Amino acid sequence: MKDSKLIKAIEKLSKSDLKRFREFVYSPFFNKRKTVTDLFDFIEKYAPNFEHKKLTQEYASKYIFPEEPYNPDAIIKLQSRLFKLLELFIYHHFKSEKLPDKEIALMQFYDENSLSTHFKNIYKRVQKVQQDYPYRDALYHYHQFRIEENYHMYLAGKYDDGKGDIHYEEVTKMLEIFYLSEKLTQLCLMINRQGTAKIDYNMVLMKEILNFLQNSEYKEIPVIALWHEALLLLTDKKIEHYIKLKNLLKEHGVTINTLEQRMLYTYLENCSKSFFPVRQQYYEELFDRYKMQLEDGVMYINGFLLPVIFRNIVTVALNLNQLDWIAQFLDHNKDKIAPEYKGREDPYNYCLARLYCKQSKFDAVLDIIDNPSFNDTKFGVRVLRTQVYYEKRKTHASMFEDMINSFRRFLFAQQKFTPNDQIQPYRDFVNIINKIYNTLRKDQQRLDDIEQQINETPILPEGAWLLEKLNELR
Repeated sequence: MKDSKLIKAIEKLSKSDLKRFREFVYSPFFNKRKTVTDLFDFIEKYAPNFEHKKLTQEYASKYIFPEEPYNPDAIIKLQSRLFKLLELFIYHHFKSEKLPDKEIALMQFYDENSLSTHFKNIYKRVQKVQQDYPYRDALYHYHQFRIEENYHMYLAGKYDDGKGDIHYEEVTKMLEIFYLSEKLTQLCLMINRQGTAKIDYNMVLMKEILNFLQNSEYKEIPVIALWHEALLLLTDKKIEHYIKLKNLLKEHGVTINTLEQRMLYTYLENCSKSFFPVRQQYYEELFDRYKMQLEDGVMYINGFLLPVIFRNIVTVALNLNQLDWIAQFLDHNKDKIAPEYKGREDPYNYCLARLYCKQSKFDAVLDIIDNPSFNDTKFGVRVLRTQVYYEKRKTHASMFEDMINSFRRFLFAQQKFTPNDQIQPYRDFVNIINKIYNTLRKDQQRLDDIEQQINETPILPEGAWLLEKLNELR
C-alpha cells in the first residue's frame, strides 16, 4: 500500500493541503461514501511520512470493516475511489485562478440555456480575467481563441440572420496567433533537441511558416516575434538573429513565462561562443545576459538560484574585474541559494573567497577555505588555494610547490571518477602556473610561448589571472 499511486500522491501534499483534502473528502457534494472517508482517516494517521509498518491493505481492512474478513478487492476499489477524489481535489485546488477556465465553462452553460444577460456579463468579466493574466504567451492566446469561439457560437445561435461576420474573423485571428506561437515554440524545441540527441525530426510546415511570416503582421506580436527569431537563430545561425533575439528579450521577455525565457536565453548562450570567439568579448556578452536575466528574475527558480548558476555569475564578473558589482550581488543573493542544496553556504563562501583573492586579501581567503565548516573540496577551491600560495610565494615558496604536487596527485586520482574533458582544464591550469613560477623575469621568448599557450587553450580556469601573472614578469 505504501507504494501505491494513491500514497505516492498524497505524501506530496503539504500539511495545509492535506487538511483541505480532508475537507474535500468529507464534503457530501464530492463524496457520499463513509468507507472512503474511513480509508482517508486510516491513511492520514500515518502522515507525513507514510512509512509505518501498519500502513497496509490488511490493516486498512480491519479499520474500515472490523466485523468482516479481509477482502483485498474491496480495499483496492476504495483506494481507486479515493484516488479519483484526490485527482479532482488537485484540479480544483491547484489550478491557477488567473486562467479563465471557469468563465469559459460558464459561457457555454449560459449559451446552451439561453441566458443572454448572464452570457454578456460573463463575456465582459472574462476579458478582465484575460487582461489580468501576467503573460501574453501561447496559453493566453489559446484561451482568447476559446473565448471568442464561444462568443461566435452565441452570436450564431441568437442573432444569425445570414448577414454580417458573426465574429468569424476574430475567432480565426485568435486561432492563428495561438497556432503560430505554439508551432514556432515546438519547432525550436525539436531543432534544439535534434542537435543534442541526434534525432531526425520531420519539421512539418516549418518552411511554409517561415515564408508566411516574412510579410505577415503577426510577427509583430511579441510571443510570435520571440519564437520566430529564435527559430531563425537555430536554423540560420547568423549574428543578426542573435542580436535581434537578445533585443526582443530585453523589450518583450516579460510577456512570456520565465521557463520560456530561460529556453530562449539558452539558445543565445549555445550560439554565443561562435559569435564571440575572443575570450574577453565572450565574457562581456555573457555578463550582459546574466544581468538581464537577474533584473527580470529569469535566473531565479521559485525565488532561488542554483549553486552552479551562482558560481558561474561570479566567475564571469571576476573575469571582467567587476568587483563592486560582485560585492553587491553576493550581499543581495547570500540567502537565495536553493535551500534543498546541502551545504548551501559553501557556494557563497567560495565566491566571497574568490572576491577576496581578487582584492589581494589573501589571509581572508585562507580564513574561509581553512574553516572546518567549509566543505567545498572541489577543483575550484584547489585553484583558489594555488593562486593564494603563488601570490605569497616570496614567503611561502615551499607551500606553493607542495600545492602544485598535491593538485597533480588529486587530478590523477580523479581520473577514476571524472571524465577527462572535465579534468583537462585543471591540468592545463596547474602546468601553466607552474611554468610561470619557474620562468625568469624578462625571458621574453618563454613568456611569449606561455602567453600563446594560454590564448590557445579553449577552457582554462582563471585565464585572465594567469595572463596578469605572466605580464608581471615582462
